[in-house]
Parts: sequence; C-alpha cells; structure tokens
Amino acid sequence: MKKMLPLAIGTALLAAASSAFAITDEEGNASLQFNFSAPGARSLAMGGAFIGLADDATAAFSNPAGLVQLASSEVSFEQRINDFDTEYVQGGSYTPDPFNIDGLTYASARSSTHSPSFVSYVWPHESWAVAVYRHEFLNYETAFTSRGIDSGLADGVGDIFPFSASIDVNITNYGLSGAFKATDKLSLGLSLNNYNLDLDSNTRRFTTINDSVVRFSTEQKGEDGAFGFSLGAQYRINDQWQTGLVYRHAPEFRYTASIVPGNIVFPRIDKTAYFNTPDLFGIGVVYRPTDAWTVALDVSHVMYSELTDDMQSNFRLDDSDAESRAALDPLDIDDGVEVRLGMEYTFTEAKVPFSLRAGLWRDPEHTIRFQGTPQLSGDAVANAVLFSTGGDELHTSVGFGWAFEKVQIDAAFDASERNETVSLSGVVRF
Repeated sequence: MKKMLPLAIGTALLAAASSAFAITDEEGNASLQFNFSAPGARSLAMGGAFIGLADDATAAFSNPAGLVQLASSEVSFEQRINDFDTEYVQGGSYTPDPFNIDGLTYASARSSTHSPSFVSYVWPHESWAVAVYRHEFLNYETAFTSRGIDSGLADGVGDIFPFSASIDVNITNYGLSGAFKATDKLSLGLSLNNYNLDLDSNTRRFTTINDSVVRFSTEQKGEDGAFGFSLGAQYRINDQWQTGLVYRHAPEFRYTASIVPGNIVFPRIDKTAYFNTPDLFGIGVVYRPTDAWTVALDVSHVMYSELTDDMQSNFRLDDSDAESRAALDPLDIDDGVEVRLGMEYTFTEAKVPFSLRAGLWRDPEHTIRFQGTPQLSGDAVANAVLFSTGGDELHTSVGFGWAFEKVQIDAAFDASERNETVSLSGVVRF
C-alpha cells in the first residue's frame, strides 16, 4: 500500500506469526452493510419500525414478545434483492504536511445480492407462543480497484500504489423464540440464536522495487458459528397506544487473516482474527388513532464500535505494542442511532383488506474511518486517505399488502442515495 511497505514485508511476516486481533484494516471491510431492519416486506415498507408493533410472524426476530399477539399458526417467507453502492477512493492526490485530502477522487462500486432472507413458523397458544426461524442478518459483497494516490512529494515518497479489493460476507441466523403473557397488558419474549459466518475477502497490492514488480496481498477467510440471544418486551397501554423494547446480543466470530507474499520469497502467514458483530438496543412506540391507521416509531442504538474494538493492521510490523500503535493509527466506527418512522393505512371495509404503507428512517454512518489527523505513522497517513468515505443515509420506503383469509401477500421498496432494497413476502395462516 505504501512505497516503503514492501521493503519491510519480511519483518512483518516473522513478527506477526502468532498475533490475534479484531477485524482488519482491509479496504473491503470499510462499508459492511448490516441488516438491522425487521424482516418482512410489511415492516420494510414502514421504514423498519416494528419493535413496538411486532404483530406477525417476523416478530420472532424483531421483538419475540410480540408473538403472543398471533391468533393462529403462521408460516412466513421473504425474498429480498439488495443493491449496494460502495464508495471508495479511486485516485487523485493528497498533501501530507499539512494533511489535506481535497484532491482525492471517489467512485462507487455497484453490487447486488438476492436470496431468501427470512422464513419462520409460529405456533401460538392462548397465553404463550413459540417460533423457529432463519434470518439473513448480513449479505454483502463488493469489489473495486483504486488507480493509486499521489502524495505530491519528490521521488514518489508517500505515494499509495494501485490496489484491488473484494469481499463477500454472509451471516445467517437460526433462531428459536418464545413469548408469554406476564399480565393482560405485558408480554415478555426470548430468542436463542445460532449465527453462522461465511467470510471471503482479498486485497491485492502492487509496487516496484529495483524496477521489479512486487505483488503481495492480504486475505480474510473463515466459516464459524456462535450463539447469541434477544430479549423483548411489549406493553399495551390502551387500545390506541403500545410500546416495545428489545435487546439483541450478536456474537463474536473467529476467522483467519493472512499475509500472502505473492512473488516475495517469504512464507505465507495465517493469523487468528475476530469479527465482533454489533449489538442493538431499541425501543418502539405504536399509535392507532383509528382501526384503519397505524403509526410506528422506533429508536435503536447500534453498537457499531464493537466491530473495531482492538482493531489492528494486517500489515503491522510489530503487534507487541498494539495499544500505542492503535493510538497513532485510529481506525474506528462510532456507535449509531437509527430512527425509524412508519405508517400503514388499511382499507378495512374492502372485501379483501388492502393496506398502503410508507416509511422514513435514518441509517447512521457506519463505515470504518480514520479518526483525527495523522501525524507520525506512515500507516496512519495511508489509512487516513483510504478510509475517508461515509456519511448518514436517509431512506424512504413504500409498499402495499393484501390480507386474505388464510394468506397475506406484501411487497416493499426501500431506497437511499446509495442503497436499494426490494422485498416480497408472504404469510400462510392455518
């Protein structure tokens, strides 16, 4: 990545052989797209505001306490298509002293994923309910190439050479949820989850030494499973007002991060790294002014900073003093607050009740970014340049649904400046 880095690769390989650290500083990690929205096209159309409402089979994930609202057994299914625009530094220039990145040029890499994102079965009783489900918690992939960045210094000192990055990561959640009525107005829920990570990424870097092309790369690969849980509560204040709470604890996964020398005569080195999935705490409020109207508001605190706790470089020359080096090279994600507002209007007098929905929600910035201004470390300067993208996203959503006697069909579309999601889901009651 940096002009002087290949000269020290051999030292890095030997010094890092026994290291263990958090998620690495590969560029593909910068903009992971987690899916904290409630599953189902109905909730997506309402901006994902479903913690307080949670009145269908998708409550098994969004707020298990809501399962006791169901009157009959249900099977639900959802298919989602996600389109991502991942911003990255394509080229341009920067100045190291004083540090300034106004000369950088940015581009976006377009990618998409599509798969069954949720399936569940709910078995309700008069005062309790249980459910099993499969939920796609994260399904993200992207690939891009940078042309390299010019420092403006003599002899190319400080130049960042061209590189290419790709990542394909999936986290699937299998859950068992239960709920019971503590009182006529209060219900409590618990979900036990088995999360499974599948990660494959590669960043290839190139430079020259003595007029020879030097190639090296980093990789992240692994499949791992771990357990998490969710706690939920729902309280019906009166016929018009209802509220809900949820805490979702997602696990930490182990995978392998590698330094791959390419055409440098040193052995490949594999290290243990950790992918710490963010936890979430949310509160939701629902208001039903009439039988036809439903208004829902969710506010959730997402602990994105857990993902970069103890984050270290996969090209660090010496990991023995990680804390002091991290202070010089601070790549981090701040925790974020998601605010979701959704509305639903149901034509209750229709022969087949038909619903129109709309939503608005704020997705807080959660890209890995360099914090502050680099001063001493060459690593810090490069990371301050390459990890300089990101921003809040405002999403709007719309959708509709039909509720037949035994079948419900819903569709939704959610869009922001960089991301789009299309969802089609169905529920069968028996």
